[in-house]
Amino acid sequence: IPQNVGKLARSHKMATVLFMDVCGFTSMSKSVEPHKVMEMLNALFSRVDKLTDEYKVHKMETAGDCYIAASGVLSDQTCNGFQCALDHHDHPEVSAGRVMEFAKAVLQETAKVKMPNSSDPVQMRVGIHSGDVVSGLIGTKLPKFSIFGDTMNTAARMESTGIPGRIHVSETTQGLLPEYAWETMGKINVKGKGMMQTYLWDSNRGWSSQAMQQQQQQQ
Repeated sequence: IPQNVGKLARSHKMATVLFMDVCGFTSMSKSVEPHKVMEMLNALFSRVDKLTDEYKVHKMETAGDCYIAASGVLSDQTCNGFQCALDHHDHPEVSAGRVMEFAKAVLQETAKVKMPNSSDPVQMRVGIHSGDVVSGLIGTKLPKFSIFGDTMNTAARMESTGIPGRIHVSETTQGLLPEYAWETMGKINVKGKGMMQTYLWDSNRGWSSQAMQQQQQQQ
């Protein structure tokens, strides 16, 4: 593998990346026994893992309470039993839509898990950004498929500057998903990025007025 790492690298145009984490996780993990933290995370992420199959997005990795998923990087098909990286990606709006529907389902499903220190429903903070990434296999011990690029950093910033229980997206992702109802966050100062226009999904409305009119016409 080490000799062929360069050949395994791929560039992906306009993939959509999601970051999410558990609100209040750090304070919770300090106040309960370690095994309860692990039991909660396992129950939580097992539910999320099942949703990746349903919505055809791909789990990239977890780090503590952070879960990263993407669409537009890996093929839905397998090659010799392995998941294949996409060589081209013609429909970024499809990938963005998959991630968005996945995110909506995640907020509903994870609320069924309780925080071990309070028995309150888990609240997730979700951030999404669409852009170019590079993928490849890293390391000689436990080689790991990873994705890199500024898109990852921006998706992480969307999560960290978001609101508990809400889906926070960049202007790029919002532009790929005009059928959804959005409320502007205005321009916010994103560390390392400067001022960015971002949006929150309006769960009360769900869909844009135009999308709802089109649905009514089709009925």
